[in-house]
Amino acid sequence: MSGRDVWEATPGDTPVHKLDVRTKVVLLAGFAAAAILIDSPRTLYLLFCLTLAMHILARSSAARWRILIIFVLLGLWGSMVSQALFYTREPRTIVACLVPPALPVFGTLTGGVFVYQEGLEYGAVQALRSGIMLSLGLLLSWTSDPRQLLKSFVSWKMPYELAFMLISGLRFLPVIFQETAIVLTAQRLRGFEPLKSLAPRRLIQTAFQTLFPILARTLRRAATLAASVESRGFGREARMTEIKQWPAGEWRVCLGIFAGITLLIGLKFLDALQFNGIIYIPAWRDLYDVMKVWM
Repeated sequence: MSGRDVWEATPGDTPVHKLDVRTKVVLLAGFAAAAILIDSPRTLYLLFCLTLAMHILARSSAARWRILIIFVLLGLWGSMVSQALFYTREPRTIVACLVPPALPVFGTLTGGVFVYQEGLEYGAVQALRSGIMLSLGLLLSWTSDPRQLLKSFVSWKMPYELAFMLISGLRFLPVIFQETAIVLTAQRLRGFEPLKSLAPRRLIQTAFQTLFPILARTLRRAATLAASVESRGFGREARMTEIKQWPAGEWRVCLGIFAGITLLIGLKFLDALQFNGIIYIPAWRDLYDVMKVWM
């Protein structure tokens, strides 16, 4: 599998590939709403595991699994570290001190830099939310034909220009990564090793010698794309091929997803009412206990 094929959608005969693209979009929207509404770490973890199971059903290649793992770990590390250092809620439990308050200059200016346990936990929950969306977003882009996505957006009355630019951006991501690989290969052939040293001056030099060629090549491709779509009547009222009929079974599943999200919103509203002491129904105590654990 080439570098570009790792990022682009590829055909397949798996249950995920056979799903209608509209079903996948609704599934992505449903998971997004659930990730926002749910606060329970165990439920978010189960949702994240479910997205990974979908990748298994889609038979994602080893290269794609590596990309997914790297992105998820980077998001997890960034979220946990940032929240551990800058967590402001109370209570806070200090698990490590990076900069003592008594340290001259930096300690006085910052009041000390600490790692907080609650910040680590909060950051992990936020990373699970982003991991769910990242995992499903990659699954959608890897298993869905962009042309079918475009037709689906247009059939949902999205402005054609906006839908086209959205799909063009999705298709352009593999091009950017391909151009990056080409530039790095060309630099190595010329004797330049971008990651040979981690010194600040070397890193700045690497950034300039890498980013500018990538930007130039990408702009040339963008200009070619602009000329191509303009010559084909971009933005004009052109008749599009009709999208195939939505399978009845998948349409019912999507209705079930919308019903589930509506129910979840109602339960969150009910939980907020009892948490703030506005409305509490003693007969629903078991329901409140379930919401406390899983929501």
